[in-house]
Amino acid sequence: MPPVVSLVGKPDSGKTTLLEKLIPELNRRGYQVGTIKHHVHQFEMDKPGKDTFRHKQAGARVVALSSPTGLGVITDTDTDSDVELLAARYFGDVDLVIAEGYKRLDFPKIEVYRSALHSDPLPNRDGSWVAMVSDVPTTDDFPCFDLDDYQGLATFLIDTFIAPSSCSEISLVVNGAAIPLNTFVEGFLRRTIIGMTSSLKGCDNPKEITLTIHNDDADDC
Repeated sequence: MPPVVSLVGKPDSGKTTLLEKLIPELNRRGYQVGTIKHHVHQFEMDKPGKDTFRHKQAGARVVALSSPTGLGVITDTDTDSDVELLAARYFGDVDLVIAEGYKRLDFPKIEVYRSALHSDPLPNRDGSWVAMVSDVPTTDDFPCFDLDDYQGLATFLIDTFIAPSSCSEISLVVNGAAIPLNTFVEGFLRRTIIGMTSSLKGCDNPKEITLTIHNDDADDC
């Protein structure tokens, strides 16, 4: 499963505009990118009058449009889809997945902020924030890129997420016993620990990370 980074920000902050510049830059450097757009309202993608729209309106639960150059599938769901499941199932051949939205999930987050449109960045920021893209300097401990510095942001994404994920291994030892990790957990731990560690001063290019947690109050693990 490729690493997943969330691009977050208030409405009209320029997330999609930034992606339109960032994706070609990463492609130019030889990396393949996938995107997931999170939409909190009713799903609408098909166009009224099209054959696939008419199939869906007639009651089909799943509608697929297949051609020699692409495949599109529209299906009913009862809950919001799990991002890691989407990434593992549909994005296995890309180097990085950039999700637009999902600010409440524990993925590494890059916030886009425009002071001309909003008085403050998003509230309740936590340790999952790894960078800012803004038209004004910030006092945060993580990197801040200018709104037009998509090249610098591309370098940051490569160094922080793409390059480490392609060559690093992760192991978990609890109470002296090695714990097997499935793909989802391994990917989550790698992205979270590397992303947060890279944002600390003096840890901009971690090659090996050792983390020990002493949980003396725990009854068991």
